[in-house]
Amino acid sequence: MDTPQVALLGYGEVGHILAAGLAGKVRLRVYDPAYPPGDTVAASNADAAASEADAVVVGSEADAVVVGPEADAVLVASNAEAVRGADVVIAVTTGADSLAACAESRPHLGSGVLYADLSTGAPGDKRRIAELLEPSGAAVVDGAIMAPIPLRGLATPILASGPSADRFAAFAGGLGMSVTPIGGSPGDAAARKLLRSVLVKGLSALAIESQRAAREAGLEGWFWEHLLETVTAADEEFVVRLIKGAGQHGVRRVHEMEAATRMLDELGVPSTMTRATTATLDEVTRTGIPPIPGT
Repeated sequence: MDTPQVALLGYGEVGHILAAGLAGKVRLRVYDPAYPPGDTVAASNADAAASEADAVVVGSEADAVVVGPEADAVLVASNAEAVRGADVVIAVTTGADSLAACAESRPHLGSGVLYADLSTGAPGDKRRIAELLEPSGAAVVDGAIMAPIPLRGLATPILASGPSADRFAAFAGGLGMSVTPIGGSPGDAAARKLLRSVLVKGLSALAIESQRAAREAGLEGWFWEHLLETVTAADEEFVVRLIKGAGQHGVRRVHEMEAATRMLDELGVPSTMTRATTATLDEVTRTGIPPIPGT
């Protein structure tokens, strides 16, 4: 069987890591307007990614590319050059650039080509990509990267939705990627990713704001230990109590958070998350809490 040709759109942090893992396993063409031909695409070894120092320049000065050791991977000068003739297109652009990358790719895609958009985009954007590519006959997959990719490289968990999710999962799994198909439609994987983002990034912002306030209050060490204790002890009972308590004691908690906001203002600490918490709890007093599964 011929080695598949893969186009990788986007060569930022995620693109670099995927390129290093895929180079040498597929015929890889990488396009990112920020990385013109001549930059390095390095293949990964069992021990470590190949170093740029071992790369060699191939081609004339005008169209030179740099090929990593053991790799058939090149940086190309245009989207068209990357996707033309590809069996699979993996888009890891920013979410803001995903629709533009799709539109640029469309005229050059063959029927049946797998187009997997792994960008962090809204579900509506993923559905729009599917609509744009439908006339081309491409098989569109909505992919959502569910953990920081620098930690696990190709093995980073990815959810895939859409009618061709199983096909993409099988292809990617053969290359060492960890893709779980969930069926459904384009946008379903993105929705799961962004719901997780609401939670995890929200927790991150809360931790930053509260730790800043603790430092200004001279309670940095105490609060850090309290933060770790609270997070470590969290379980289902704790989460249910958080939600139900907001419904049962909403008015009192709004007053409490208003006091917390005044404290942060006095400390000179921006209270963005604290004010948002106050507004959310105030809304709960009028609309109630969301249903809790299983209760």
